[in-house]
Order: sequence, then structure tokens, then C-alpha cells
Amino acid sequence: MTDRLPPFSIDVSVESVARWMMGRDDRLPDPLPEIGDLVPLSYLFFLRSQPVASISIHEELDRDPDRGLFGGVRYERHRAVRIGDRLSGDAIVTDRKAVESPKGKMLVTTLENIWSAGDGKAVTETVRMVDLPPELPTAPAAGPAADTTLTLMGEPVAFTRRQIAWLTVETGDLNPLHVDADYAKSREFPDVVVPGTLIVPQVEKVLSESWDDALKILDVRFRAPTFPGEAISFHAADDDYGGIKFEVCGGGTVRAAGRAVFGVTSA
Repeated sequence: MTDRLPPFSIDVSVESVARWMMGRDDRLPDPLPEIGDLVPLSYLFFLRSQPVASISIHEELDRDPDRGLFGGVRYERHRAVRIGDRLSGDAIVTDRKAVESPKGKMLVTTLENIWSAGDGKAVTETVRMVDLPPELPTAPAAGPAADTTLTLMGEPVAFTRRQIAWLTVETGDLNPLHVDADYAKSREFPDVVVPGTLIVPQVEKVLSESWDDALKILDVRFRAPTFPGEAISFHAADDDYGGIKFEVCGGGTVRAAGRAVFGVTSA
């Protein structure tokens, strides 16, 4: 087990962003992205996991890919990232702890990745990873009740199995919880679980369509699993600290929640 992943560099290409957009939206982008376009923060969640980086996070961190889920992800933008940039990633484990749950002990690992472009730091990405208990099934707990004071943003969406399959192949995600319904049921999930690489981009897209600025901070915490075909709605409101609080809801319960801060120009 290591506390630092091997550094790597990767190009932000038109093709890569287009393939990510196809997974996010379940359709080919029209028009296609172009060199120089501003890259959403949540694209980096996808980029970091691509097999072309030749780094297996599961292997490097000695994680069991059959049990690993994302607990959340946080981004802080220091400068714009655009299509055509060459990014360098340098990731280190900042925390690793065991957490008791009703079904056994879970391992929670926090990985901080610094994305740099040119001579400077571009984005800080902090990923919270959860390893489910190894022996006993883990029935998914229902999320907390939705905050009815938040405003509905945009239209509800339902993630398809095609989207899930596309993103897991694109990112080399080996977790059968995302693609194998029988395995998911053996862990007491009713169906395969929608990966965070689909949920986070939808959060950013919905918020960005309602607030006219670039995101500076996006912090998403997963509260309960989301399943394919479910109607998922997005709710948000200004908070008391110059940012936005939001929830991703399904069936009246919260599946993900967090905070966003706008105010960085696209320059």
C-alpha cells in the first residue's frame, strides 16, 4: 500500500471531452467541443480514472475493486483548464481511517490530487473513497429526507444502463456493483449502482445553467446510492456564506448533497 500515486501527465483532447459528454448526457454532443473551450471541473473526475493514465488506483492503494465506492469529491479551481491543455497529476493520501457501520467496518481513504497546467496549479481535487465491509452484505441505507426549502433546478433525469456501461468502460472501473446486477443483489443492493462519475457532472451542469459564472468550488458528498431508471431531481438555493447548497434527490430522499461557489472568470 502506498500513500502517493505515481505522477502522470495527460492531454485534454477534443475527443476525450466529447466522449465524457456522451456519457454525461447519453447522446453525442452537438456541437462538438473545440480547442480552447473551458473544461468543467467534473471532467477531471473522469480524466483521472482513464486507463490511458496507466495507473490503477485500486492496485496502488491496495483496494478491493469489488467493494470500492466513492463517498464524495471536492474541487477547487485555481485557474481555468481548457481543451488543448496538458495536465499533470500528483496525488497523495491525506487520510485513511476505519469507520464502524451497522454491517461492519468500512475503510475511508481521502486522496488529494493536484492538477497542474503549464507552470502553475490549476485544480485541487479531493476524493473520498469508501471500501465496504469485506464479508457481510451491506444493505444500502436510505438517504435523509429532502430539504423542501430548496428550489427545483431544471428537469429530473434518469441515468440509463447504457450511460453506466459507457462510463465504466471509459474509466476502466472494475467495480461489479456498477455493471453486474446479480453481484449488486448479493450485496443487498436492489440493482447496479450509478457511479459518481455520472452524478457529479449532472450536478455541475444543472448548477452552471442556473448561475451565470464559472465554478470556483464544487463539493459533492454521496448520502445514498442511486439506481438506473430512477427519476433524480436537483434542488439548490443560496446559502448564508456566499455560496450555494444543493441536493440530488430521488423518491423524496437525498442521494447526494453539497456546496458550490461561483465567481471565477473563464480567463
